Amino acid sequence: MKKYLFLILVFSISTIYSQSVTEKANVYLKNNDLNRAKLLLQRQVSNNSSDLSSIELLGDIYSFEKKWDEAMELYKILVQNDSENAAYNFKYGGAIGMKALSVSKLQAAVYIPDIKKYLEKAASLDRSQIESRRALVELYVKLPGFLGGSNEKAIFYADQLKKLSTVNAYLAKGFIVKENESVEEALFYYRNAFKNYKTSSNSIASNSLNYELGKVAAELNLESDYGLKLLDTYVKKYSYKDIYSMEWVYLRKAQIMANLKNKSEALSFIDKALTLRGDFKEALDEKERIEEL
Repeated sequence: MKKYLFLILVFSISTIYSQSVTEKANVYLKNNDLNRAKLLLQRQVSNNSSDLSSIELLGDIYSFEKKWDEAMELYKILVQNDSENAAYNFKYGGAIGMKALSVSKLQAAVYIPDIKKYLEKAASLDRSQIESRRALVELYVKLPGFLGGSNEKAIFYADQLKKLSTVNAYLAKGFIVKENESVEEALFYYRNAFKNYKTSSNSIASNSLNYELGKVAAELNLESDYGLKLLDTYVKKYSYKDIYSMEWVYLRKAQIMANLKNKSEALSFIDKALTLRGDFKEALDEKERIEEL
């Protein structure tokens, strides 16, 4: 009996310590001290490979840093420990997807079966999960047919979003038709996405939507003032949980300013983007376009 009590005590102390580590790491993250949070979590994961909360948080930091190999390794551990956890499956499938985007198309083909497997499992495990469905819509639209691309499957997941989030459903439908080169039809969905987001309660607001709608405003010359406001909100709320890095925000602001014929402001934002990443091809191309205005 004493032996069991001892084991229970040891387990309890270990659990409490693990919680204190992640709590401390979260304090660092709230104070934008990413490096201290990462070092703390790295030590914890190295010393305690069963601390799933620390493994997950460290994986999230690696994802923020675009270190997809490291993120994949940690998320794989999570899935191996709890294969029925929807969040773990989504994060693992998403990290594999981002890794695929960072390599050549030939190399990316190797990752596609696993991307589908884990994102689809996440969606089936959690019927309220928006993120996996949005990712699957984009995946099935972007993939060529011989690699499993399917408009039918993209629409299937977009339709599921109707019951979960009207704004996300409109964005998904808009993306599908735009990628199929039906821009006028896409405008219908995107205008409704803006309309619903403006009138929705704060409970559905998310920073990813702030960026996504800002991107739509920039690319399709819609709701320019509102798009700038949403991008400003994204910057204010920006944290390690956000996948769209700041150079992309500056690019979108530059595009909106170009749409408004404000050349000097557009160039100012493009220069900010290029200061953060000098080889940012999309920003370099946009700068050429703006200089011709």
